Amino acid sequence: MEKLFGIPINQLMVTLLVIFGAGVAIMSVVALRNRVMLKLAVRNVPRRRAQTALIVLGLMLATLLFSASFATGDTLTHSVEVLALSEIGEVDIVVQVEAREASGQLAYFDQAYFHTVRDHLEGDPEVAQKVEGVAPLAKETAPVVAPTTRLSEPQVDILGYADEWMGGFNRLVDGEGNSLSVTDLASNQVYVSSETARELEVDSGDTVLVFLGQQPTALEVAGVYEEGAKPADEVSLVMPLARLQELTGNQGKINSIIITNRGDPIQGAAHTDAVLSSLEPILEGTKFEADPMKQDALDGANEAGSTFFTIFLVFGQFSIAAGILLIFLIFVMLAAERKRELGIARAVGTQRGHVIRMFAFEGSVYALIAAAVGSLLGVAVGWGMVRIIAIAFGQIDLELTYAFNWRSVVIAYTLGMVLTFAVVLVSSWRVSRLNIVRAIRDIPEPRITRKTTKGLILNILVPVAGIFMTFSGLQSEQLGNFMLGTSVIIIGMALLARHFGIPERAAFTVAGLVLLGWWLLPGSIWESILPEMRQGIEMFFLSGIMLVVGGVWVVIYNSDLLLTGTVRLFGRLRGLAPVLKTAVSYPLQNRFRTGITLAMFSLVVFTLIVMAFIIHSIGVVLDDTERISGGYDIRASISYINPIPDIRAALQEADGVTLEDFEAIGSFNGAPVKVKQAGTDQELTDFFIQGVDAAYSNSVTYQFAMTAEGYASPQEVWQALREEPGTAVVDSLLVPAKVNYSMGGPTLDFRLEGFFIEDETLPEVYIQAQDPRTGNEQSLRVIGVLEQSAFYAGGWLITSQETVNTLLGETVLPQAYMFRLSDDVDTEATAKALETSFLEHGMQAEVIADEIREGARASLMVNNLLQGFMGLGLVVGIAALGVIAARSVVERRHEIGVLRALGFQKGMVQLSFLLESSFVALLGIAIGIALGAGLSVQIVHAMGDVFESITYQVPWLNIAVVVIIAYGASLLTTYLPARQAARVYPAEALRYE
Repeated sequence: MEKLFGIPINQLMVTLLVIFGAGVAIMSVVALRNRVMLKLAVRNVPRRRAQTALIVLGLMLATLLFSASFATGDTLTHSVEVLALSEIGEVDIVVQVEAREASGQLAYFDQAYFHTVRDHLEGDPEVAQKVEGVAPLAKETAPVVAPTTRLSEPQVDILGYADEWMGGFNRLVDGEGNSLSVTDLASNQVYVSSETARELEVDSGDTVLVFLGQQPTALEVAGVYEEGAKPADEVSLVMPLARLQELTGNQGKINSIIITNRGDPIQGAAHTDAVLSSLEPILEGTKFEADPMKQDALDGANEAGSTFFTIFLVFGQFSIAAGILLIFLIFVMLAAERKRELGIARAVGTQRGHVIRMFAFEGSVYALIAAAVGSLLGVAVGWGMVRIIAIAFGQIDLELTYAFNWRSVVIAYTLGMVLTFAVVLVSSWRVSRLNIVRAIRDIPEPRITRKTTKGLILNILVPVAGIFMTFSGLQSEQLGNFMLGTSVIIIGMALLARHFGIPERAAFTVAGLVLLGWWLLPGSIWESILPEMRQGIEMFFLSGIMLVVGGVWVVIYNSDLLLTGTVRLFGRLRGLAPVLKTAVSYPLQNRFRTGITLAMFSLVVFTLIVMAFIIHSIGVVLDDTERISGGYDIRASISYINPIPDIRAALQEADGVTLEDFEAIGSFNGAPVKVKQAGTDQELTDFFIQGVDAAYSNSVTYQFAMTAEGYASPQEVWQALREEPGTAVVDSLLVPAKVNYSMGGPTLDFRLEGFFIEDETLPEVYIQAQDPRTGNEQSLRVIGVLEQSAFYAGGWLITSQETVNTLLGETVLPQAYMFRLSDDVDTEATAKALETSFLEHGMQAEVIADEIREGARASLMVNNLLQGFMGLGLVVGIAALGVIAARSVVERRHEIGVLRALGFQKGMVQLSFLLESSFVALLGIAIGIALGAGLSVQIVHAMGDVFESITYQVPWLNIAVVVIIAYGASLLTTYLPARQAARVYPAEALRYE
């Protein structure tokens, strides 16, 4: 990846290294001046190895998430680059006619213009050093048939080269490493790629039929190349330029001028801007344009990698938040463990700043180790994720090759280290606040009831900040800012209420309940109160944080009721009552650490449950193949070189398939045009307009998310499209949305504006369409916005075929078809029969239901991967329970001795500790499930506005898996500390100080 969140990756790396280096330098200077504190801090790291391992395990999670996210991003970037370069090769820039033919094929122009471009580049001394080659090219795509094997390829890239100009480009090389010269070919000979040879089962000396028109041309295979022939797909063939010009009737003409820069395929792209600047004077005011295809491909690869990184990082935010809570918990417990030691140190003259430095030194060591382990382990986790993604992407032509850039390792390490160390510093400051006498005597700190002016000011600042955020959200019409601001106000009011004497239980219980109700309000209420508000993916993170805060407050501040209810429910079991009371009462007495642990568990379980609901809902949508397909069974495309004038007449004469096999047949034509929304300041943008025939309008079953006034049903919209010239419907992605959960990735160059897809009625919207070849213009009235499940509607901008023909001033024959089969007709067999019957037209027929099922499997696999990635946060909660359990054994050693002296058996002590961990884990899991299920009602409802087939259904299996894994892992983590507690001898424990 070259950019991350819009920041150049090198700049980000340098910035983080500077911050990291500055931090290391400062800590080194402080350590040299406080060597005693450094020794006291570092000696604690190897003392308790098990505890150190748990601490490192928790602290490394953020770095692991960064590293694994980078691994997926780098892999996708590298794989897309490899795919792009395999088709582009050494070609950096292509000069072509800007306006394509009505059929979409490249327009031919006089070959003499090639010399104009070449001479101009050679005449610029600076640019001449950066350009390695300029060559003329003719390129077509046509069906090719091997008559001896009766095999065919419907779409083969055919390149016409002139060897004299190809010196700087990819050489044609056969399997033995020999170069193949196009000049050596006779007029009836071609070279074919190894992939073409495999698909057609041909070799040197065999004959192939190339359909560059209605009649095929027989050509002999003179050789097979393994490399070369760019820009083209793997399925390609090469012939002399003059021969291809002759076969297409374009003697003396070409349709491309290709330019290669000096350097390897990646480095050469660095000269693209300079070459484009040099070409501007001769291209300006002409019909030609220079396409920086390699730079665009590399930018697209980087964008794809950055998008994947963003997706995984966004969904990992909850785990990172849980990791931050764990850091606080760890240092609070470390301070509690060393309370007496710290008290004595303070009594003999150690200042509070020394305590902060000591914990900061120790935390730095933990952070350095954790960041190193996390970054390396993240590489391994990323490798596993890539393997799963590769399986999910198996049905598309993208082979994932694992890659991890060294810059990503540095950024992951420094980013994780900086984040961890920042939290360590804040934690160190907090734990340094202790009472010396109470610390030496090892008695609890008193609850601070003193009301100070400083506390009042801080309590007032919280709601004031919330008010500013609320007004900011209202002004910017961002629901996330508004909801966060109102939530901060609620939290601030609870703090103020406590300051003015209202009991904590009442203040924070009410605040928690208000937060829960506020964030679980149905979306329809917000739409009616604040109809202009927009929201994005940040709402998922904010809602999770605030719901967990509210839920944990309600539970923690009513813990006595929970304790009573638990004992009453299970205390009647023989011998369990004393164990249960001991197990439940201890975590509820330590409200802070228990609350943090509950929040960690709840956050992660919340995300897993919400994701389970989303995956389940998406699965329901993708199962509705009838709705997604628009009621069709097969989609097919044909070559622009040899279109079919009348598909129904052609079916009457076809072999293996008859017209009676089809219940409905719809056809598409289309052309590249320029568009803009009328009445706006938009510039004309290159786009593609799709025309549908009357048969398609009569038979398609797609619904509409929005319709213009005067159209009461989808049928009326389709009828108007058929009968009213100048009308159009658009894809939902062309319309802005108030709810936008996109996380980067490519965006459309043209979009409508002035309204949202959530609006009830489509306003008066017109699109100005222009034929770039002739300048003809036509105004298209948008009368409908397709539902978001209209995946096979045919295009972004759809009108009638008559409207397309009027705009272009000529008849454009269809190039794609949709078929609905009659009852009892085999879909797979019919698709194959269509390809065979219309082989010379290059027909490619696909079964829509199979494509939908493959897409559903890939979507499910990637979503499950995301769920598993988020589940890494459970490591944090499990590590927290392990730290608490290990600390409890030391902290309660005297208490264990008393219990054993009073008659508690070893098994009862062990059970008590296991029940204690179980209580915290199950309570956190229950809160997460309840909050996730509650928020999922809104999410599923919002998805139901888009996909009507969605209904709220509980994914019981997913929930059961989450509960079993989370609870089982927590028991395994706390088993050893519980066993250690059970083996404490009463006499030793009672003498223990």
